[in-house]
Amino acid sequence: MFYFFLTLVGVVLLAASGNPDLTEDAAAKLSSGGEYLTMYSDYVPELSSAPLTRRSLRDVTDTDQVYLDHAFKAVGENVTEEQWLPHYIDTQGYISLCLRLDFKEERVVTGQDISDALAFFTASARDLQQGLIGETHFSWTQPVKVGLFGIAHTSNVTFEGLTAEQNATLKFQNTEARCPASCSRFLNKKTVKDLKIEGRSHDFPSCKEKRSNPDFPVNQYDLNLWYSDYSFGESNTSVAAGGAWGVRMLWQNRDSASLYYHLVGRAAGLPNGESWPLWLEWWAIKPWSIVASTYHYPLSSSSEFYDFDIMMLRRLWQMSPVK
Repeated sequence: MFYFFLTLVGVVLLAASGNPDLTEDAAAKLSSGGEYLTMYSDYVPELSSAPLTRRSLRDVTDTDQVYLDHAFKAVGENVTEEQWLPHYIDTQGYISLCLRLDFKEERVVTGQDISDALAFFTASARDLQQGLIGETHFSWTQPVKVGLFGIAHTSNVTFEGLTAEQNATLKFQNTEARCPASCSRFLNKKTVKDLKIEGRSHDFPSCKEKRSNPDFPVNQYDLNLWYSDYSFGESNTSVAAGGAWGVRMLWQNRDSASLYYHLVGRAAGLPNGESWPLWLEWWAIKPWSIVASTYHYPLSSSSEFYDFDIMMLRRLWQMSPVK
């Protein structure tokens, strides 16, 4: 009970002073002991084609350093020569997605739904990119493009109002809403060396599916953008997940910008900080991070990575043995 009291006090202190982007309504909800499951956005991000510049950060504090060391003390041995999301951005200049509409109930999906989903994903990927611009061996400064390799769906999905490009996108109907495994970069594990070839051509010979869009001529997908209308995971209680394979969330949460940032951060290799202690030292209180705790990202009114997230991202990039 005493530990619970201390934890609750710490959470309230963080709500009051640790997050400058916390809305008054969200702070009041948290301090009263309530819980937000999702912070819905009331807008779709506007995307620009202008070249990106390096994101500036506040100075690394002693508290930041303590938590950086804690977060990465066991990561070094797990950083391999396999490519990951930042490499896709830097070596390709694009991210190819399999959109998975894994629905058990009958649902109508519109062209606008698909466009909005891509806009949310693209905004978070470009903010991730800005965090790495200027780092050694990271050179891609044009806004990363995000496109669809294909749309996989169950028989419960009905499409309405698709754009010409969405209509032309490959469709795969099956019970698991999967794109072909032979076209998955995650499942085929191409190395970074394989990606750095002349012309940035990254064909998968075993993938027989060819996109017809000349502006996005790829025949593989890097990640899954996966929506379900039911909880999932080992205990069937998960509502969101992210990793090297992509991101997954409930369809009804698809307009939560902060959730995209949380999951894209996890797809980029940021450590799962939900189990980090609230205090590592008496003076070191857990920094605000989009991936660090379940009570952080749903309460964020800003749609961006926190400075500490970018500090972790740069640390991870520096640790990668392959650039």
